[in-house]
Amino acid sequence: MTDRPLVIKFGGTSVGEGAAFLRAARIAAGAAQDRPVAVVVSAMNGATDALLGFAEGFADPSTRTSAGATREGSLVELYRALADQHLAAACEAVPEELLPEVEDRLQTILERLVRAASATSNDQAARNDAIASCGERLSAEILAGVLNGLGTPAAVAPDDPIATDDDFGGAKVLAEETRRRTRGYVWPLLDAGLVAVVPGYVGRAPNGAVTTLGRGGSDLSATVLGRALCSREVWIMTDVEGVLEADPCLIPDAGSIRHLSYREAARFATLGAKVLHPDTVAPAAAGGIEVRVRSTFDPDSSGTHISGREGEPGVRGVVLSRGLSLTHVRSEAAGNAFCVLGADADGLKVLVDSTPADVAAIVCIGAPTDRDLLTGLRCLHETGIRPLFAGNTSAGLLFAVSEDVAELGLRTLHAELVSAIPTNMKEVA
Repeated sequence: MTDRPLVIKFGGTSVGEGAAFLRAARIAAGAAQDRPVAVVVSAMNGATDALLGFAEGFADPSTRTSAGATREGSLVELYRALADQHLAAACEAVPEELLPEVEDRLQTILERLVRAASATSNDQAARNDAIASCGERLSAEILAGVLNGLGTPAAVAPDDPIATDDDFGGAKVLAEETRRRTRGYVWPLLDAGLVAVVPGYVGRAPNGAVTTLGRGGSDLSATVLGRALCSREVWIMTDVEGVLEADPCLIPDAGSIRHLSYREAARFATLGAKVLHPDTVAPAAAGGIEVRVRSTFDPDSSGTHISGREGEPGVRGVVLSRGLSLTHVRSEAAGNAFCVLGADADGLKVLVDSTPADVAAIVCIGAPTDRDLLTGLRCLHETGIRPLFAGNTSAGLLFAVSEDVAELGLRTLHAELVSAIPTNMKEVA
C-alpha cells in the first residue's frame, strides 16, 4: 500500500438513495484495497435544502408559515421526512446485522438536529450552520455502515477535522489548524486500516462551534482534507462524466474535457461550472494534488484530470454569463465589475452585474490564441451577431453580445472553437 491517502468525495446525487450508497461504497472499497482512503460525503438530495429552509423560515420562534404552521410543527415534519429518507436508504443498503447500530447513530444525529433547531440563540447564523450540518452527518453514518457491510472496515471521523474561522454560512478554512485536527481525527482511523468517512461542507470555528463552507462546500472539503493528508489525488465523484465543455442545458452534446490546468479549472468554477465549487482548486494547487472529476455512475470513464500542467493552445470550453451591462466607471469603482474591458476617454470600460440587463458574456476557457479570436469574430459575424466587445481579458477570451443572441452566440463559438479541436488534442491527459 502507498502511504499517501486517497480522498474521494461523493456528491448528493451519488448518495441519493440506498442503491446509490451501495454504488459509492463499492468504489471506495475498491480503492481501499491498495491505499488508505478517506471519503468526504455530501447530504442526500434535498436534505440541505430542507434543513436550511426550516432554519431560515423560523429564525423567529413565533413565526408561522403562510399556512399557519408553527416552528414546532414544522420541526416534527422535518424530523419525519429526514428519518424516512435516511432510514429507507439504510434499510436498502446496510446488511441486516449492522442495521440497528446505523439506525441508532442516525437517531442520535436527528436528536442533535432537534436540540439545535429548538435552541434559542442570539446568533442566528451559527444556529443555521448547526442545523444544516446534519444532512452530511446522516449521509456519513449510512456510508460507513454500507462499507462495513461490504467487508471494508470504516468509521466516521469522531469530530469535524476542518478548522475554520467563525464566518458562519461561508466559513474560511484555517489550513494549519486543519492539519492538526486531521492528525487527531482522521489519521488514527487510516492508521488502523479503516476508511475514514468525513461529513463534507462542515467545519469547526475556533470556539468549537459548527460552521459550514457555503453551498457546494463538500468539494472544497475534499481538497482541503487532501492537502492536510498530503494526498497525491482527490476524486470528485458526481453525476456527470467530468467537467463539461459547456452547460449541457444549453449545449446538449457538450463533451467532457479530458484535462484542465489548475488555472483553467478555477476559471470554469468561478464562472459558474456547477460541477466544481469555486474555491476547490486552490488547496489542490497549493498541495500539488491531482484532482479527477469522474462519474459515480460510470466509474471506469476517464473523467476530467486537473493538474498543474497547462494544455495545448486552444479553447477547451465556453461559459455563458448573463445579467450584465456594459458601462464606464472610475478606476476606484472597478473592483466590483464582472470584467474590465479596457479604458477610453470616458474612463474604464467594464461589464457589471445589472438589473435590468442587456448584455451577456461568452467566455472561452483554455489557452486561446489570436487565431481563436479571429475565428470567433468571423463565425459570429457569419451568424449575424455583432459583438459589443471581443478580446482577451482577465476572465479569458471574451465576447460580449446582446442578451437576445446570447445562446446562439454560445452555440456558434462552441461549434467553431471547441468542437473543431482535433480529438487527439482534447484527450491529452
